[in-house]
Amino acid sequence: MVQFKKIFAIAAMASLAACSSPPERYTSSDAEVMEDTAPGIQGYEDSGTEGSGVEVLPLNRNGQNQGMGSAQDMGGDPMNDFEEAETFEPVIYFGLDQYELDDEKTKVVKYFAQEMLNNERLTVKIKGHTDERGTPEYNLALGERRAKSVAEAMMLFGVAESRIEVISYGEEMPEEAGSNEAAWQKNRRAELEIR
Repeated sequence: MVQFKKIFAIAAMASLAACSSPPERYTSSDAEVMEDTAPGIQGYEDSGTEGSGVEVLPLNRNGQNQGMGSAQDMGGDPMNDFEEAETFEPVIYFGLDQYELDDEKTKVVKYFAQEMLNNERLTVKIKGHTDERGTPEYNLALGERRAKSVAEAMMLFGVAESRIEVISYGEEMPEEAGSNEAAWQKNRRAELEIR
């Protein structure tokens, strides 16, 4: 019986020792970002974030998230955390015999389409150009395809067709004179004249 009491006392003490220490807590001196992977957020079970893995930023001593500065640090403007908006030249350059828009060219078109959507009175004249190589007929057709590909992209971004004019100059109005690759690259273009 004494043996049983001894075993029981040891088991009880081990059980109490395991339960008596509080769980490890995060302190403000830790500087790493922790990720909460538990389903839901404590106190916000119905928030629709179950299983989303919410990122938790540690608080500094003033109760501010360390990932964000205070309003005074940012000059009172919450937009200071964002990069300045990109601005673009109203010219799109193309490769040899190319008229399709890649991602970079599409960004330029989207920028100017947004400008036009912001001001309903604006119209655009899209002028297609080529370098001097090729026949005049071929270059007129290629310049038109370049201008039309820009116009089609603008319409996809919401600009009405009635606000867009397309014209091809082919090789007739070079941006840079010369018969070399540097000049040819500058001349293979579509220009957007927004009025």
